[in-house]
Amino acid sequence: MITALICQIVLLVYHQATTFLDLFPFNGVRNYTRHERLVEMGVNAVLMGLAPLGFAFDIHALQIYGVIYYFFLFLTELLIWWVPYFVVPQGVWRRVYNNALAIGTSNFEPGDTLKHWINIHERLHSETITIFPRRAGRIVPNLEHTILHLWTLVTALVTLRAVSA
Repeated sequence: MITALICQIVLLVYHQATTFLDLFPFNGVRNYTRHERLVEMGVNAVLMGLAPLGFAFDIHALQIYGVIYYFFLFLTELLIWWVPYFVVPQGVWRRVYNNALAIGTSNFEPGDTLKHWINIHERLHSETITIFPRRAGRIVPNLEHTILHLWTLVTALVTLRAVSA
């Protein structure tokens, strides 16, 4: 249980720190508006903070929430960052992907959600460090988010193991 709690707290602190602190070129926080930064920090503080409370105070419902939440978060991270890096959905799949991406990014503007996300990514993250080849017109996961995604997966697996034990 303590390992899960530590992983959850590290994930929360990492996310909040990389959303608040300008660590350019590691992150692109300097390109966020104040409103974007505060909304991202606030929403994620609540969502990421519930599972650690469950583990700290032995609240089983919040522990179960953590199992579901961290896997859902990881799948959302894959959808937002990795799908558009590896493939460009076309036709019917583009419409399906755009609907899922709109939910994952909370971006419900009219038009092509992937094009919107590419423009946002370009504004926020285009000059940050990445370990992957840049691909014109594509989302490229930067180092900050690659670490976040790997730690999210570790946290999801450790949380599942703790609840299953």
